[in-house]
Amino acid sequence: MSQEPNSESDRLAIISAEDLPALYRASDRLATRAQRSYLRLARVNLALIVAGAFCTSWAALSPELRAYLAIGGATALTAGLSATAFLRFAEHDKDWFNARAIAESVKTISWKYMTGAEPYPEAISGQDADMRACDDLRSVLAGRTLSGGVLGGLDASTEQITAKMRQVRAMDLKIRKQIYVRDRIRDQRTWYAKRAEHNLHSTRRWFALVAAAQLLGALAAIALVRWPEFEFNAAAVLSSVAAACLAWLQLKQHQELSHSYGMAAQELGFIEARAPYVQSESDFSEFVSDAENAISREHTTWIARREFVK
Repeated sequence: MSQEPNSESDRLAIISAEDLPALYRASDRLATRAQRSYLRLARVNLALIVAGAFCTSWAALSPELRAYLAIGGATALTAGLSATAFLRFAEHDKDWFNARAIAESVKTISWKYMTGAEPYPEAISGQDADMRACDDLRSVLAGRTLSGGVLGGLDASTEQITAKMRQVRAMDLKIRKQIYVRDRIRDQRTWYAKRAEHNLHSTRRWFALVAAAQLLGALAAIALVRWPEFEFNAAAVLSSVAAACLAWLQLKQHQELSHSYGMAAQELGFIEARAPYVQSESDFSEFVSDAENAISREHTTWIARREFVK
């Protein structure tokens, strides 16, 4: 038998992307699309480098196919060069970073608006709060340049201040606090915790692949000394595989993300522990600001790390 919801916050559906401003949905979609394009190109580029090394090494072993394999190796490496140039000039990475920065900033504005935190305190009129929020959303958009991405589509035609945002803002302090803890802090903590674990497992996997390729490459180099008549240079191919795995590991930053996401989850946990003691609008505004600052700090660090690697 299903239980009846025990509070108004339980009756209100979880705040989803559809309940946030049009700018959030459009920028989130663009960030996801640009990220996918950038990482796909990077994977293709690394695979072509390995393929080029394989073809050129195999060419020495097969005289009858030498010309074809040499041409194949040259083609793979040339295609890799084209992929590198496209990665450089298409600037999918910039659209990814900037669109994600817009989306996360819009999310912070949205939650501060819904909870009645500064600079949209519960005491001001709904019109003033809407105008301030719209001005801030406009400033966020103006502060980031998108290279090739477009914040368009059907998302661009929806509301910037949604009915659900106004509905939450109109609720009393207790309900707003429950909704914020449930749909913002706990949701974000869960995301950080899951991503920290995922990145930890990915770090171990990729380091294991690098170590395996290096070990096999060393054995292949020793084998060339023992059997010099065997002309296939497996050591060169395996070295390329190890280098490609290391490059991918650096690009994805699994190790750094595992640590930073884990720390962010812990920090939000400390902030959540203060929730029972928030009893006034001013306390709640400070509580929300501290939580949003913690989330923004993690995202700012992520952006800085990405730009440094690039």
